[in-house]
Amino acid sequence: MRNRKVKLTKQMANAIVLAEAECLRRNSQSILPVHLLIGCLEQDSFTVKEAIHHSGINVNAIRNTETPAEVQNSDSSHEHFNMPVSLDTKQVLEEAVGYMEGYNQIFLNEGHVLRALINSGYIEDYLTLEQKQYLLSNATVSRDMMVDLTEYSCSELKYQNIRKVRPADSEKLIQFVENEFSGRWTESIKLGLNKTKPSIFIATDPAGAIIGFAAYDVGNQEGCFGPMGVAMSNRSEGIGYTLLHQCLYEMKMQGYTKIIIGGAGPIEFYERSSSAKVIPVSQ
Repeated sequence: MRNRKVKLTKQMANAIVLAEAECLRRNSQSILPVHLLIGCLEQDSFTVKEAIHHSGINVNAIRNTETPAEVQNSDSSHEHFNMPVSLDTKQVLEEAVGYMEGYNQIFLNEGHVLRALINSGYIEDYLTLEQKQYLLSNATVSRDMMVDLTEYSCSELKYQNIRKVRPADSEKLIQFVENEFSGRWTESIKLGLNKTKPSIFIATDPAGAIIGFAAYDVGNQEGCFGPMGVAMSNRSEGIGYTLLHQCLYEMKMQGYTKIIIGGAGPIEFYERSSSAKVIPVSQ
């Protein structure tokens, strides 16, 4: 999949283990899209479990559906699998990586793969149109999350060069956001910088260049964390984790007991880093 090594979230890694188990159960020669579908549906993800419950997806029915005749001479090895994958599956994974990169993320998750599976047309026999639409609308997108700060205590910080933004940083921060994130959060950051006491933290490298930021309450609504972003070249260094907890600690000190993370993309990151919980879909 592409030239650079793709990382997996823990839930996606688990989905692959489950897909391989399904492949063995069916005595297939390679991982097929339906095996990957079952793996993604059975891994431990709140949003997928929620979608299964509300849309009536029956994993056992999918498992027992007869698989159309497959061409088994088109197998290929894959870096994340211990078994051969079919060319159809490889195409799905390539498309999933494209979604991941489109969101400026570095970890492949089950949402990326489910979206690719649905859009590929390879699982038409296993899900209804309504079930596919429900998955696309609720299990493959960003979701609002909530963090309970009642018992919160600041975790051990993993990156040291974090500080509150200063007036002299404003222009550089705006430029950083525009360069790294195509200006997606420029207006939000400008609103935050215009406040008397901006609630924005920045991360810098040893030379003093901005490599990440996190903000809260930048708009008119109080008790909201975000946006947050870290330079692509500095991911997986604990910068995002530290920025998040700097903000959570300060929000706790200001008296917040519960806060909202709006449109959280890497859901699993926030679940593991701060015990954030996805806000359920209203029914």
